[in-house]
Amino acid sequence: MTAPPPSPGRWERWKRTEPARLACYVDPAEIALRYAEPGPWPTYLQRSADPRGAVRMVYEGLAAQGLRYETAAIDFTGFHTAEQLIRPPGEVSARGGNCLELTLLFTGLCLAHKLRALVVLLEDHALAAVWLGGDLDDFWSSGLPAPRDHLIMSQGLLGTRAGAASVRDALDGFVADGTYLLVECTGVTAAGEPGTPSLRLAFEEAVAEGAARTARGRVADIVDIAFHQRGGLYRPYAPPGPTTLADPAPAEVPCRDPDGADGADRADRADRADGADRADGADRADGADRADGADRAGRPDRAAPPWTRPGALGARALAGALRRAAATEPALAAHLDRPYWTREDLARLLTDLAPAPAGPEGIRLRDVARGLALAMDAHAFIAAWMPQAADPAALRRVLLDCVADSARVRPHGLAEHLDAVVLYRPAADPDSRPALLRFVVHLAAAAGVDTADPAFHEWCRAGGYDIAEADRLRLRSRRRAEDARRRLVVHLRGAPAQEWPDTAEAWLLDERGHPTDELPVVPCEPTAEGVVEALCKVLDWAEDLPGFTYRNRVDIALPTRTLLRWRAEEADVGTRLGAHHQVVLHWGERLHPPQHLRRLARQAGYRLRHVEEEGDEVYGAIDWVDPGAADARADFEERLRKNEYRGALGLRFVPDGRESLFEALVAQFPILLWPDRTVSEWTAVEEDVRDRWVTLPGGFTEAYRAAWTRADDAAPPLAGLRAVWDDRPWLAFCRTTGTHTAGIGTAARGTRTRGR
Repeated sequence: MTAPPPSPGRWERWKRTEPARLACYVDPAEIALRYAEPGPWPTYLQRSADPRGAVRMVYEGLAAQGLRYETAAIDFTGFHTAEQLIRPPGEVSARGGNCLELTLLFTGLCLAHKLRALVVLLEDHALAAVWLGGDLDDFWSSGLPAPRDHLIMSQGLLGTRAGAASVRDALDGFVADGTYLLVECTGVTAAGEPGTPSLRLAFEEAVAEGAARTARGRVADIVDIAFHQRGGLYRPYAPPGPTTLADPAPAEVPCRDPDGADGADRADRADRADGADRADGADRADGADRADGADRAGRPDRAAPPWTRPGALGARALAGALRRAAATEPALAAHLDRPYWTREDLARLLTDLAPAPAGPEGIRLRDVARGLALAMDAHAFIAAWMPQAADPAALRRVLLDCVADSARVRPHGLAEHLDAVVLYRPAADPDSRPALLRFVVHLAAAAGVDTADPAFHEWCRAGGYDIAEADRLRLRSRRRAEDARRRLVVHLRGAPAQEWPDTAEAWLLDERGHPTDELPVVPCEPTAEGVVEALCKVLDWAEDLPGFTYRNRVDIALPTRTLLRWRAEEADVGTRLGAHHQVVLHWGERLHPPQHLRRLARQAGYRLRHVEEEGDEVYGAIDWVDPGAADARADFEERLRKNEYRGALGLRFVPDGRESLFEALVAQFPILLWPDRTVSEWTAVEEDVRDRWVTLPGGFTEAYRAAWTRADDAAPPLAGLRAVWDDRPWLAFCRTTGTHTAGIGTAARGTRTRGR
């Protein structure tokens, strides 16, 4: 099984500060395969006629597995109070599981059988709540939350405005009127070692215990696993180590279809055929595992090179397009039972499509098949010519750069990224070649490979690519890479009590981050207009230097108060500064930390190392803080001292009026995000941060530019955030520039930096 984003190949510790990430530990298809026997499991008709009885069947099916209860696993070498180890399904079946692990198993089985199950987190316990108002297909087809969901949750989590008492009262009411069923999942376990008591409960006992547990304990959160997985942000992790699956019974499992009605995020949906649920199974990462009892001898050769088959994303798109085309062109039905696709299979399909009527379904299928064939050829070339280029962060960055509509898609591996290029290419691209060429050239530039190589030109000729366009892209990519490594750094500095700086300093940095030229201190009026005037003087100085080349990026270091009041990218320097430059903000006091903040400022380097070495390099890792948590100042500061927030920090509130708290946070967190106005929909904002993580911090300026030209409701969610981004080059610059006493000599100007 291929590991899906956001953390490919890793089964991570769960951070309690991000309850939605529990969705990553639930793979309904995987769980359905592993726990398929013994049955029986509920069918479509059974769960439609008796949803409570369907939940009973799932519960009793899990109880028949002979699972044991086991306390939480602890990793003493990497223990952290804000994190918890979660055993994968295979380990739970072998060694037992705790209340959370058993609840996740039960939830996964419910989802596999189209029952909407939620994880209810109490302060010291976990159990499940199952919605009895319909199945998942009914839930998604309406496009609306379940009736009265707003009383207990919002966007798949506990409603931030709902108090614990009101949520519990609402749950009690839902249980009483049959809307939800609370289930104590530890009741599926049998006795452990001889002499240990059994926690086994009959189904009705488990339901009664679930209601009693909720009445006794405070509800800490509610997590709608299906909601978070459907959005694509929290896709299931791959279980660590080898996985051995039992041959499944014909159970219903989710089938992924990128061409589904929800369009942009290609959410997981289950196909229906002839009024009944199809069990044609989820495409596994190798394109072959099926959950419909198909002959497993038909699997592709796992030793075959990965470019001999489409990626999982492409295989799902092809399956969806083929089903729709076959419904209008029966001759294509012969391809429906194909367990996996090769390059030769695609060629045969295209041959069969040649005489087919040019209806929309046939055109779409032909378009997908041709694009995937080109993507497979590109995969083979990249693997042979520049295998080092398949770096996960580089793949993500290049995909976002080349295919604007791919932000909500989270492919894994080179094959799926190439699938995404052809599936989400611009509408003006007729045959995928321009998009693929752009992707390959930009990927080569990211890997430091020169596309002037004759091997690259030969591939272009053989594949029908435009060589002149390839050379143009090569020159532009090289120019952009050079521009990205050079910076203009501006330090605007003022007295601690002032809202606006009264001096400006500036440096030009070369490709290695070394200062080459320095502007001595320039005084300015401590007003917004005075700061803009000083910034204009800095730009004039830089452009008048001999041999000056365009600086795409402008780094601006600001005092704490100014960070909260001024949007530097909107400074009027003829046009808005952000119109032609990427504007990156820094905490100005990091150059010369005040005495009372020096201990906190030392933490920035440790937290940045956590972001770089332990965080997700593709989708980031940010701890988000609610206003209620920050209002409990003593408790919040204690959590900071215990390092519960380990890397980057995001604030879900406007920090106006909390300057002292903001200053303490920006001192110790090198990456700090906050809104400058009220945000009503945080889920979209946080998903956008993860989607575009590899583009940050420059991606903020891109989002601001888009917001300038769009209505508020069409602006990118990222545009609602401000950010301080003190990356490693900036911390190194601060150490060099802020602590020296002799100054930095500059050959070009002969000026010297002032030590302070």
